Amino acid sequence: MIAKAVAWQAPLVLTFAAGPNAALLTLPDVAMWLADADCEIVFAAEIHETLGTDGSAVTVDVVKVADGTALASGTSLLATTFNLKATINTRQSRSLSAGTLAADRYIASGQTLGLNFAGTMTAVTGVHVTVVLNRLNRPAW
Repeated sequence: MIAKAVAWQAPLVLTFAAGPNAALLTLPDVAMWLADADCEIVFAAEIHETLGTDGSAVTVDVVKVADGTALASGTSLLATTFNLKATINTRQSRSLSAGTLAADRYIASGQTLGLNFAGTMTAVTGVHVTVVLNRLNRPAW
């Protein structure tokens, strides 16, 4: 009983990994988590094993959306997106939304946290994204 009482206070670590098959990244954007409580994003990082080679930008963004909204229409929680054409096997950490209020990094209960891929992903493989959240209140569970 005590463990359940304090478990909601521990940071919530979410991960997304797409293996070495580039075809995994031709799928639509990815929902990572359906918020069960109000949260604030505190950290985000990405690494990939093969870089994108398309002539245009190849990126992934961490976004939040309201229920019923496509991830492509989401609000970014980062100051800048992850560049999937950056050096391979090198971690990219991103600053969080540049706003001065925590509301710029706030995910409300019932919203979805997801990844919005942009550009041609054909050559990109081995993408791994980690997001860390702090719950701001106790979930209903």
